[in-house]
Amino acid sequence: MSPRRRSTARLLSALLLLAPTTAGALEPWPADPRAQGLLARTLSNLYEGDFVQVFRLESRGRSGRSVTRRLQVVRKESEPPGRAVMRFLSPDDVRGSSMLVIDRDDQPDDVFLYLPATERTRRISLAQRYDSFFGTNLTYEDLEPKHESDFEARMEGSSEVDGVPCLQLRVRPRADVESQYDATRACIDPQRAVALRTEYFVGDRLIKRLLVDPARVELIDGRWVPKRARLESTATDFTTDITMELYERKQSIPDRLFSTWNLEAGSNHSDLRTLRSTESETPPAAAPEPR
Repeated sequence: MSPRRRSTARLLSALLLLAPTTAGALEPWPADPRAQGLLARTLSNLYEGDFVQVFRLESRGRSGRSVTRRLQVVRKESEPPGRAVMRFLSPDDVRGSSMLVIDRDDQPDDVFLYLPATERTRRISLAQRYDSFFGTNLTYEDLEPKHESDFEARMEGSSEVDGVPCLQLRVRPRADVESQYDATRACIDPQRAVALRTEYFVGDRLIKRLLVDPARVELIDGRWVPKRARLESTATDFTTDITMELYERKQSIPDRLFSTWNLEAGSNHSDLRTLRSTESETPPAAAPEPR
């Protein structure tokens, strides 16, 4: 998420829980280099470099009925702008549905959504980024990469998650950064730079909580990777269990994967089975603009 001006789009957020904090109402926080440094390490551990992931998302509402989806994420953060393509692998009713995120420094990120049923790519507006992501309690904004420079953090003591000690940080977007959340409270394992518990607030109201299983944090290619987590919506009892089935660091990911052309070309162009072979493919003369 890049620095951007706050706008009235926040009032159009699908959450509509509380009036958002305005930039003028933010009270200054004293500089806290230790907190900023820990936040920077944690976000770097999550997003730095180029990699491919596959997640299983199992969502369950109050009815108890669960829906399971598999999602592939391809990220390229080694050179600006940061980019990500997310594509559903299953089930059939969402297979091929895809999202492209392109990081922008001086404006809102470019976010495009492709739905096979319509065979069209459309741009996601700022307000729509706060909507539910394909029936989960994740939002489009939750899936955008985050950068330490967009936030200010301060220490708020220590805690633990399942017996694992963690340092508690209060984090909020800087005044020129647009977000559906007014603040988060993260409890970070300082040894592994992994947030084991993250709580999301609108005003003073806790709306969501992300809990990482400390026993399922694995060291992969020199990076501590959370393999299992649960996202809980406090007001609705809606949960999404997130299981990472695959994590692979990549030395080279072709730039043409991060285009609206690739969204519309079908799952074969970013499927794990063909990711390497696409490097030898002849790209189109120009990726078409979204219709």
